[in-house]
Amino acid sequence: MVKQIPGASFQSTYPLYCCDFADPENLVIAGGGGPGRNGVGNKITLLDTSDATQLTEVAELELSPNEDNVMSLVVVGAQRDRPGTTTVLAGVNSSPADVNKGHNKHLRALTISQPGKSAAKTGGTGGTGGVKFSELARDALFVHKDRDTYQRILRLSPAYEGLTTSPRLGAAATGLSKQPQIALFDVPSTNSPRWKTRGRLEPDREAMDLDVIQTGPDTYQLAYCDDHDVFTVEVSKAEVSEPRCVYTIEPELGESVKASFKSLRYLTPGFLITVVNNPQSRGVALHGLRLPKHEEDNARLAIRAKLPSSVSKATSLAVRNLSPVPLPSDKQGEAQFVIAVAGNDSSISLYTLEHKSAFDSEVLSDLAPFQVLKSVHPSSITNLAISTFASPNGSSNSPSELCVKLASVSVGCSTVVHNIPLKKHINKSTSTKTGEASRAARYVVALKSKGESPAFVITAVSLVFLILALVGQVVNEAKGISEPILGARDYLPASWTVPLRKVPRIQEAVEIQKPLEPETLEKLISSINADESQQIVIKQSDLGAVGLDGLPDLHVNVHDEEAHGPATSWENLEKKDQDLWKERLKKSGHWMEDMGETIFKGVLFGEIGGAIGNIVGEAL
Repeated sequence: MVKQIPGASFQSTYPLYCCDFADPENLVIAGGGGPGRNGVGNKITLLDTSDATQLTEVAELELSPNEDNVMSLVVVGAQRDRPGTTTVLAGVNSSPADVNKGHNKHLRALTISQPGKSAAKTGGTGGTGGVKFSELARDALFVHKDRDTYQRILRLSPAYEGLTTSPRLGAAATGLSKQPQIALFDVPSTNSPRWKTRGRLEPDREAMDLDVIQTGPDTYQLAYCDDHDVFTVEVSKAEVSEPRCVYTIEPELGESVKASFKSLRYLTPGFLITVVNNPQSRGVALHGLRLPKHEEDNARLAIRAKLPSSVSKATSLAVRNLSPVPLPSDKQGEAQFVIAVAGNDSSISLYTLEHKSAFDSEVLSDLAPFQVLKSVHPSSITNLAISTFASPNGSSNSPSELCVKLASVSVGCSTVVHNIPLKKHINKSTSTKTGEASRAARYVVALKSKGESPAFVITAVSLVFLILALVGQVVNEAKGISEPILGARDYLPASWTVPLRKVPRIQEAVEIQKPLEPETLEKLISSINADESQQIVIKQSDLGAVGLDGLPDLHVNVHDEEAHGPATSWENLEKKDQDLWKERLKKSGHWMEDMGETIFKGVLFGEIGGAIGNIVGEAL
């Protein structure tokens, strides 16, 4: 029996649309009822997730009831100069009155001040314990004044442990806008609640999802998708490139309708993982894409997997690298990624994906499920988040350190956090450029992933063989070839049970003919009915016909000057021509030495010199 992942739940008083971990023990959730909704406020709440059996409210910020609900949120992190203060960015539309005036300061910067763990826990369940939310700034990133626009997506490039000077790149995308936009901005490396605008993109269609990753000390890449295309944008200090389409979904074989992208996340600078909803709600798939290294290339499908058939559409995606590199320029070695996909049936499908690296080659492999969490929420799941994980120092084996936490929120006001257990894994020998072996330890999910089972294939092949065997036995019984085992003759039409006729074997007598011996020249001449006034001519074929002896065919006939051409009597032939003719007739068996030359007298001979003579000479 599969070990179930433990989880804890919390019920809030408002619908939830977004969540993110402040750290492995603190989760920020947000949402609300929007402007003018009686009794349903717009709030941001901090939950303590340190206890695997229960979630505790630590602090809560109630926003203006005249403004919109919180639709997007990202935790920037603890401020460098104030470790007890965490910066949070959120997408909240201004009040309808301000929006109608063209003033929509939709990006909010907030802080969570925590005086310390001990103080935070003195307040008990539901108490703030000295933890306080504060709003420090708000501004507009989008320039178009569309009244229906809201900040639907908010993403921030991941922080790197070894990089403390470069800013992180943020991106926000519109929702329900007539003029779609993606705004780019910098967040200081100190994680202070300030930002600096980097530029704006105006795609033809609204982004379904986007993500950002840092590729160097001062370079970044943005990836976003619409329904059918994936685009990338290069961002540096100097410029922001134009979007470039690197991948397009094509219809499956025999299909006319394309699948559509729902979500995407960076795995490494070279790979994306995407969630694809099949057309007509016929299922969901995960596609791993290898991004192009050169501008003229396109992304390629590197790996794929199907979600359970009970999931007809996906609603959210979360990904976590269990072995992150300390610097963006470092090469990602062997690592495992945890992938969570929320379905429209309120389930969460959990997968592991292996990244392997050897020499200059990087591959994705073993995209396999390890558990499906069913009916996690009573209503639709709106967002997922997975906590960060840092390898424990020393020999500590604290259970809280050996897990990552998966948070999910729903429109039905519920929050659930599952603890996914991890274990230490020693890499097998991995070849390096110097030929040395590396046995570095890393952490992986402690639950076994399930690869594709061969049971279906084995069953299908077995059924095919069984059907063929049954058909063969029925035919054999019907024709009386084999003993009745199935009794098929009793149920088949009479015309089907006619025995096969045995055709008698007829051996044809083969007459072996001995090759005919050639007639002598004397017989050939005597066979010609010639008058005394007519002369016999012996000549060779001038049409190139060659007999079995390799010599031109021999013709004996009554001489006709027009038909046969000039001919010479034996007595008038030159000595060399006489010798050629004798050898020729001897070779073909028409004349032998003991016959003498008397037979040649009175007989005309055709030409044997020239080209024909050469043939005769070669054959002789």
